[in-house]
Amino acid sequence: MPELPEVEHARRTLEQWLGGAHIDTVHVHDARILDDGVTPARVVRALEGRRVMALERRGKWLRIVLDSGSVFSHLGMTGKWVRCEVGDETLRFEKVRLDVTARARKRRSVRYLDPRMFGRFVVLKESDADLPVWSELGPDPLVDGIDVAALHAKLAKRKLAIKPTLLDQKVLAGVGNIVATEALFVARIDPRRPACELSRAEVGKLARGILRGIEETLAMQEGETIQYVEEPGAPNPFIIYGHEGEPCPRCKRPLAKMVLAGRGTVLCAHCQR
Repeated sequence: MPELPEVEHARRTLEQWLGGAHIDTVHVHDARILDDGVTPARVVRALEGRRVMALERRGKWLRIVLDSGSVFSHLGMTGKWVRCEVGDETLRFEKVRLDVTARARKRRSVRYLDPRMFGRFVVLKESDADLPVWSELGPDPLVDGIDVAALHAKLAKRKLAIKPTLLDQKVLAGVGNIVATEALFVARIDPRRPACELSRAEVGKLARGILRGIEETLAMQEGETIQYVEEPGAPNPFIIYGHEGEPCPRCKRPLAKMVLAGRGTVLCAHCQR
């Protein structure tokens, strides 16, 4: 599932493909990717003929800023953007296609694929100033950094376990299951502990673990297309995520896995307190 590092990689790639490009034609192959009441025809009218001015990201959301209006993309669990030639056939799981003329009059086709259909492609209504879910997101660790004092104060009000608290996008935008699992291990914090019990020093270690995990995962991305660790044959480069039953990298005891607030959580019950 894409988290902040994967979505940032997608943003950087889309910036290369779409930055400054003129959108020539738009095809929506599956209207289920759109919000209720939005038709493919309306998306075509909103995007065709526009120029892409910027590619932005906040948390797990992408925003394609046009010379008039914006379009938002959320990759859901399996979504990814790929580049093709304009004349290439429709790809498997293709939901949206943007055929554009980029810099130096180079034409290309940029397509959104989504096998499991949890992603979203949102075109704002003319009356909307912004997408509410975008404006309601908490600080983005990569864009805003992490203010340890502010995060500690926020966590001090939460009695929920720290792991599901970190997955609340209003706490820190973009932190997902993998980033949270890895950061809690690095900080030696048990994911079941109430968020309000963490000391300021522990929150500092957690913040450093989150930033380290994001930077390292981002550095792992190679090529143009995101490869998710859950995909068949994909490597698992993480410290403990997906390594349940294997020896802990620190104490060599077997890593455990449990379900916490509906999400699979890997931990070392000995090292994490």
